Amino acid sequence: MFYNRPGICAWHWGVPFLMLLVTTPVWWGIWEPGLFYALNRAFGVVSDEAWAALALLGTGWGLFALTAAALSRHPRLVLAWLCAAPVAGVLTRVGKSWANNPRPLEALGTEGIRVVGEPLFIAAMPSGHTMTAFAGAAAVYFSLAARGRTKHMWLFVLAALAGCSRIAVGAHWPADVVVGASAGVFSGLVGAWLAQRLPTTWLLPSSWLMRGVAVFGLYCLKVLWTDPMGFDINRPLQWALGAWLLMCLLGFAVTSFKGDKRDFV
Repeated sequence: MFYNRPGICAWHWGVPFLMLLVTTPVWWGIWEPGLFYALNRAFGVVSDEAWAALALLGTGWGLFALTAAALSRHPRLVLAWLCAAPVAGVLTRVGKSWANNPRPLEALGTEGIRVVGEPLFIAAMPSGHTMTAFAGAAAVYFSLAARGRTKHMWLFVLAALAGCSRIAVGAHWPADVVVGASAGVFSGLVGAWLAQRLPTTWLLPSSWLMRGVAVFGLYCLKVLWTDPMGFDINRPLQWALGAWLLMCLLGFAVTSFKGDKRDFV
């Protein structure tokens, strides 16, 4: 399933722009605020805890914990989304500064809107959580061997659910989510493209690059265990993810200092 060269074709770079084209009525705001109200209410059939948990997929800390098991055997998958993260971060900052859009709670008030977690009022476009989730999904997906990877399309389903969570908790307009998804896929493609060009020797568990990534994992562990990240109800899940991350980091440390020189991709 894994191999050194991700299958990124020329047409893949057009996917983010096609996503924007298809969702034009949404990000143009033609159906607002009705669409936001309808989705925010419809998503109410799912529990607050489930939506808050899905929002964790839109954080780098959560993504690191979920992919930490690949540190030792498939580091390129982790490095792909780590390479995508700065691209997504820049696009998020530039987008929010340029668009300067109010969030639903600022524009509509809180009455009639389901709000989960910390209420947010400013800097709506694009959704950073959605962009992070799609950047991670695309980076991992396009780092897999092209043959047979379509069975991993569920990565984008999870990313889409993370995007929906931002509407469900009252934090973002649908427009913010679809733009974030498109920019996230682009960021993920860049991340996979960059990670493919890293020398194989840099991917060994004994390399300073991978040890540095593991040190960053310790910071992710600290955040998971100390920062509610806007959702107090996520504390038990964050503790569980942190425990899993700690086990993965300990396993990586054993492999790293044993000097394992098996082939890694």
